[in-house]
Amino acid sequence: MHNYESMKSEYGNPVSQTIDGPILFLGIWDLWDLGISLMIILIFGIIFYAWWTMIALSLLTLVIIPRIKRKHQRGVFFHWFYKHLNIELPALINPKGTVKFSD
Repeated sequence: MHNYESMKSEYGNPVSQTIDGPILFLGIWDLWDLGISLMIILIFGIIFYAWWTMIALSLLTLVIIPRIKRKHQRGVFFHWFYKHLNIELPALINPKGTVKFSD
């Protein structure tokens, strides 16, 4: 086997291992959005054979949701309900008051 350590120190570039944004397909769709749309096609196009439902949900996931995600910050669909419907989940994730849970 070849040893590339000498070449690594001479020609290598340090690469950050963090991903600061979502991975996009064609610069438009998240991989998560594409996965959801494929599940919609599977469920409503093949199993239940409901074409109009499949088309409506596909337009929602491939056209409307990416536009909303582009205009707002990340987590807009998760945090909107908590902000506008006054939902509270007191727990370790969302502690209430000034209670200290750890040192």
